[in-house]
Amino acid sequence: MDDSLNIDLPRPESNENEVPALVNFFPVTLPSNELFVYQVSFDPEDVVPLKEECTRLRIAIVMGLEKCEQSPLDANALMYPGGTVAYSIKQLERDEYPFTLRNGKEGTVRFTFIKNMPWDPVTPETVQIFGQVFQRAMRTVPDRVRIGKQTYDISTNKDFEWDAGRYGNVRLVPGAVARLVCTDKGPMLNIDISFRVMHCESVMQMLNRGENPRDIEKRMAVVTYSNKAFVVHQIDTSKTPNDTLEWSSKGEDNKTTYFEYLCAKYPNKVQKADLADPRQAMVVEKEKKFGNLNHYLSQYIYVSGLSDKMKQDFFFMKDVRNRIGGSPALRAWLTQELVLPDRKKAGADQFWNILNKWGFGLQARLLSLKTKVLAPPTIHFGDGTCKVPGKWEVYDRESRKSFHMAIPPQISESYVICESIQGANQEFVQQLERKARDMNIQIRPEVIETRRRDTESFLSQMQTIIERSRGGRGRTLIVVCMPDRDDKPGNLYTCIKQMTLKTSIVTQCALVKAQQKGGQGVKAQMTAVQICAKLCGIPWKVEGEGDVPTDGTMVVGIDFHHNKGAEKCSLMGLVASMDIVTMESWQTVVEMPPDEIIAETSQLTAAFAEALTQYRNFHNGRIPERVVVYRNGVGESQFLTVGKQEVAALGRELQNSCPGAQLCFALTFKNTKARIFADMGNDRYDNPAPGTVLDGSGISNRTGFYEFLLVPQSVTQGCITPIKVICLHNNITSLTSTGLQHLTFQLCHSFFNWFGTIKMPSVCEYAGRLAKFVGTHREGPPILPENLGHGFYYL
Repeated sequence: MDDSLNIDLPRPESNENEVPALVNFFPVTLPSNELFVYQVSFDPEDVVPLKEECTRLRIAIVMGLEKCEQSPLDANALMYPGGTVAYSIKQLERDEYPFTLRNGKEGTVRFTFIKNMPWDPVTPETVQIFGQVFQRAMRTVPDRVRIGKQTYDISTNKDFEWDAGRYGNVRLVPGAVARLVCTDKGPMLNIDISFRVMHCESVMQMLNRGENPRDIEKRMAVVTYSNKAFVVHQIDTSKTPNDTLEWSSKGEDNKTTYFEYLCAKYPNKVQKADLADPRQAMVVEKEKKFGNLNHYLSQYIYVSGLSDKMKQDFFFMKDVRNRIGGSPALRAWLTQELVLPDRKKAGADQFWNILNKWGFGLQARLLSLKTKVLAPPTIHFGDGTCKVPGKWEVYDRESRKSFHMAIPPQISESYVICESIQGANQEFVQQLERKARDMNIQIRPEVIETRRRDTESFLSQMQTIIERSRGGRGRTLIVVCMPDRDDKPGNLYTCIKQMTLKTSIVTQCALVKAQQKGGQGVKAQMTAVQICAKLCGIPWKVEGEGDVPTDGTMVVGIDFHHNKGAEKCSLMGLVASMDIVTMESWQTVVEMPPDEIIAETSQLTAAFAEALTQYRNFHNGRIPERVVVYRNGVGESQFLTVGKQEVAALGRELQNSCPGAQLCFALTFKNTKARIFADMGNDRYDNPAPGTVLDGSGISNRTGFYEFLLVPQSVTQGCITPIKVICLHNNITSLTSTGLQHLTFQLCHSFFNWFGTIKMPSVCEYAGRLAKFVGTHREGPPILPENLGHGFYYL
């Protein structure tokens, strides 16, 4: 291991209560026998050239050798991905096998022994072989369809069906993706559940109901008799099932109708009496590589996925999201049943026989581990405290008043620009003044009416205010009551935020509606809290329960934003806390080459050095004793490369600027494949409580680094996804594994755009929001004005 990656995280005995839980991992036992590795070649080479477009043909030829009359090849004992190497669980009886193509060309497949290979769960070969064997076994399970990397169960389940109005009856089809991961407890099968929307009606029934063929084209479809998935190219009404089809089998040419061909090829699933309509339209598939057109009877085709009309239907999409969330108990059951079929059910024997033949052992129960629940930090307002895990409010329902902000902002001038100060706008401004006063925020805005709704009128009034405020002391606030939502390029919102970057004037946009949910008071209260955070105030303080000293500790968050299109570039946002209790911070943005995820050393160290200088200025010349860096935006396959470069650069700069200071560098991952199900007993499962931590022991796949899963949020719908934190470097003597967990959980409470915990540490969320804000609204180089180094004006 590189010397710069020093891991020293003591793991003391925890005082938190242990809670049993299940995780979406299945223990896997690898075969004890060694693999036989062979080099594969075809003779003559021009019959089956080694090209990508011939991969499926080569696989079909090798798998078809099991029909060889003399010493047939045991295809179930062979794994051939289509290249020059094949793997077998037993020694082949012959070195050469003859084959004959449908066009009459003959050739020979030659297997040359290379070596014996032991099973190692870390190697890519083992992961690839297990994945292909597992998919081969899954194809034997009835009603399983593979779409992309997901395997879906298309069997009928009335519990997942509902009437979607003009879209007809639809249902959710559960699917799963499986991958082999190496952990400190051996290899594990990780299962992640997903859903697709699928029509309960066939394409023929949809067309008869009056569905527009264009709403079916370009969507994924499933063939019921073969469980094949394809993208619909078009609906062909010029062909029917009784049209002639020419095809060949075993060297013989045949000429039948389309329907007779299906009856001959799938006699167990397609009968002659099944033809519903001899004049039904045909569904066309266009092959990607060769462009061949394949025709299917529309009565056997079922469409899945969402059409453009569905995606634009707000109420339908909301309904789908609510149904997809599911309960933790449902997701735990699907994880258990969808991927590993019950041995007692029909059709499951072949699945388990394939795995047993290769020597793979699978525990048919989810992995059970112990989790712990961290004590929630204390939330301090200016005149009160609360200690509610997951979510809180700035309004105290018992006393019927709002809490004071922990540190009120200093506002020199404030303005409200609106079309007219009547109706909803008038009520909103009145509520804003009252709610702000209740929270000890002094706002007495001057109201300016534009009398017009166009962008130029609003910008003209803003420019007048900016000219008037130029040279004045303090901070100026402009609140803009947006006339409507406009997502077009160059809209009012974008122009306002561009003006913020140019002039350092803090702006707050509010979309005021006549029918506001909860009334204008709720919106005004949230707006007042945002104004407090934007103008360097602190809505609430967060005091953690961990062993990390708050005095002398600086926390840094780093994240990237990648601009696409004409302004293609990558921006790194860096946010450094001056105080981890109040989250008073300094921030900057640095431009990187397009699509770059590794920070350029000189730019990273320059930004980090300035953050250390700002900390020294904030604390009257005192340097930080401990620096904890949370780095987001790195893929799991690249984290080691990123870590080595950035840890070395930050470590050198820290010792140059602050001799004796100690450093911890941790990576955060928002989109993990792990799921945690709290075991409530009697086969009941629920979402884990906020603060639930699953230590890396048992699911860690990065030997040598400490990692843990954290559930920071409380959810009432769906199944929550934990975040993963990997500690790549630590030489902070006072920081333990429990201390890092508590610090991470504490930082999830310090995001001032939401009354509750968020999924990521706030410094990472702020860094990502800042980079995106500058990247989206900048007009020139992404250089922040000096006055915008503080305050969360980008929320």
